[in-house]
Amino acid sequence: MGDILDRIEQPSDLRALDQRQLKALAQEIRDTIIRVITVTGGHLASNLGVVELTLAIHRAFNSPEDRIVWDTTNQCYAHKLVTGRKDRFDSIRKETGLSGFGEPAESPHDTLCAGHAGTGLSIALGLAQTERLAGRDNFVVGVVGDGALTAGLSYEALNNIAHLAPSNLIVVLNDNGWSISENVGFLTHWRNKVSALPEYQALLARTSRMANRVPSRLLDYKVAKKLKETLKGTAIPSLMWEEMGFRYIGPVDGHDLKALERAFEQARAPGGRVPFIHVITHKGRGYEPAEKDPVRFHQPSSPLGAGAGAPTYSKVVADTAITLMQRDAGVVAISAAMLEGTGLAHVRKTFPDRVFDVGIAEQHAVTMAAGMAAGGSKPIVSIYSTFLQRAFDQIVHDVCLPNLPVTFVVDRAGVVGEDGKTHHGAFDVSYLRCLPNMIVCAPKDENEAQHLLYTAYRSGRPFAVRIARGAGVGVPMDRELRELPVGAGEVLREGPDATILALGKCVSAALEAAHILAREEISCTVVNARFVKPIDQELIVRTARQTGRVLTVEENVVTGGFGTAVLETLNEAGVHDVEVAILGMPDSFVEHASQAAQRRSLGLDAEGIARKVRERFFSNMPMSPILEPVPATS
Repeated sequence: MGDILDRIEQPSDLRALDQRQLKALAQEIRDTIIRVITVTGGHLASNLGVVELTLAIHRAFNSPEDRIVWDTTNQCYAHKLVTGRKDRFDSIRKETGLSGFGEPAESPHDTLCAGHAGTGLSIALGLAQTERLAGRDNFVVGVVGDGALTAGLSYEALNNIAHLAPSNLIVVLNDNGWSISENVGFLTHWRNKVSALPEYQALLARTSRMANRVPSRLLDYKVAKKLKETLKGTAIPSLMWEEMGFRYIGPVDGHDLKALERAFEQARAPGGRVPFIHVITHKGRGYEPAEKDPVRFHQPSSPLGAGAGAPTYSKVVADTAITLMQRDAGVVAISAAMLEGTGLAHVRKTFPDRVFDVGIAEQHAVTMAAGMAAGGSKPIVSIYSTFLQRAFDQIVHDVCLPNLPVTFVVDRAGVVGEDGKTHHGAFDVSYLRCLPNMIVCAPKDENEAQHLLYTAYRSGRPFAVRIARGAGVGVPMDRELRELPVGAGEVLREGPDATILALGKCVSAALEAAHILAREEISCTVVNARFVKPIDQELIVRTARQTGRVLTVEENVVTGGFGTAVLETLNEAGVHDVEVAILGMPDSFVEHASQAAQRRSLGLDAEGIARKVRERFFSNMPMSPILEPVPATS
């Protein structure tokens, strides 16, 4: 791992190191992160950019008594390495291993578990107020970065922080110019202007040369004075934040430990206003591939799961969107700092003026789409399920209430694997199917995905297409798009013993489970439900009555999900003599592991579905051994 890192058991050990040792430690930490993350996958570039910042914070403050809030917590790998978890770092993002995000269950040094940007400053203010009310003088340091300042919640918090002005709160802007994609908005233009100033570049060089010659107290004063004289009125960094009510410190070179420590010493001194330390870092620092391509190396090695070799669902959506845009000049696409993950970066190459990245601002993305739809455009909003839930009110009030033709591609629906409990798309069926005017569907494979997106475009209604993370099933793709009947499912296999009603990604597993059960002389009907709302009442009632036994399967929480919709449908139809079991995600947050391991543990793979049918409906029936390989699909 490294001679110096091996000796760091807790953050206080860092204070015994001199500058030469700290520089060597920073390299050992980078080497460790690169070695592990390039194998296991995870957030690489963002963590390489905050190594010196992490060391400086832990030398200046006394964690865990002083609270450090990372926003987002995907930038806390160096923090994990110096807070007693270096011996387990190889297990990060693996089943039963360390989380890829902050996790208070792992360490008292982790303040919160958060995978969504924009929450950090509100959390930090809440902690600071609690410390004050309890009569404690501990500091709270809110590290905002990785695009979090494009989130509206951050500005709500900044407004309240400036108003309350807690003396124990310090705000640190880790300014690297990126979220996952390159950042958007006025802050990006401001940062570029600051970074390009000859005065700023010269100031960094002078500061470095002065560091070993001038007493730190005098240097603090001179640096702060020179920064204001040089930059005020030229690039407005201090003016903007000071007008908001903060005490601006910076810009500070985020890879200069001495400069960082001087900034924190200055911030700790009483000043009447909350310190705002502007730290400029470089995403991917110290690893040339990540420095050259911080988008690709933000989170490399995202597993595709079963069906590798087939196109991902996101790519199918992107290709379909291009086709629709070629045919109709009114089609536009919107995402929230997720152009690469959702495939829209590919679309933007062809239609740069009709693809919009609004930054980490999901609420704004949805309401902007509503405005475009009201003006006659046909927007496709592609956002991960876990992030779309942040815009629930906008979907209700701005899209569904006026019944506007906005298509939602709910990406990463269901289990997502190593990103774990902050990122599973476990709730979208429940929170979307309750909305008036909303249509909710999920394709069984990548070919159906393109047709459902086309159906959504043609519908003229709020329409959600739910797609899984990773590769499709591997089916042939139709050359021509076709409209599917809204609210219609399909029977894929007939059998008299039980009905398996499956949604989306679960359909292929249900078919495989039916093959397993067939060898045990249990013959099942398998239905691709396709639509949750409107649900295919006629098909569900008919197949349920034919077998008398129904198992519903979905990658969504059971509460309010597809299975609940089936129960409601049967009850409304007066069908009370059918035995129904629901298989879905539990009423708990699912920990990180591979997608295959998660499906296996939840019983959502073929073996789990077959087991559920046996145990629920045929528990007294002797089972025959499985002697032949099980095909993946019918």
